[in-house]
Amino acid sequence: MSDAAASRAAPYRSRTGITQDEYDRLLAEQGGHCALCPNTPKTRRLHVDHDHATGRVRGLLCFRCNKFLPSWVTREWALRVAEYVA
Repeated sequence: MSDAAASRAAPYRSRTGITQDEYDRLLAEQGGHCALCPNTPKTRRLHVDHDHATGRVRGLLCFRCNKFLPSWVTREWALRVAEYVA
């Protein structure tokens, strides 16, 4: 990465916790859409979703999914919900 590219990437990483390259890789792994629904980014970038307890990045979410996914959701809770609504 050139010095100019690194200086542009630094503010993005400080805001999101990941680099532009990591964002692009996640977006490609998710097929170009939100990790939870089929929405694809149009005018807004997808939000970088992370575990608030560990800081681990989980994926990229559209505005709607990011807004309605509570920060306290755990894997165990989500599995219980999936079982409950099945």
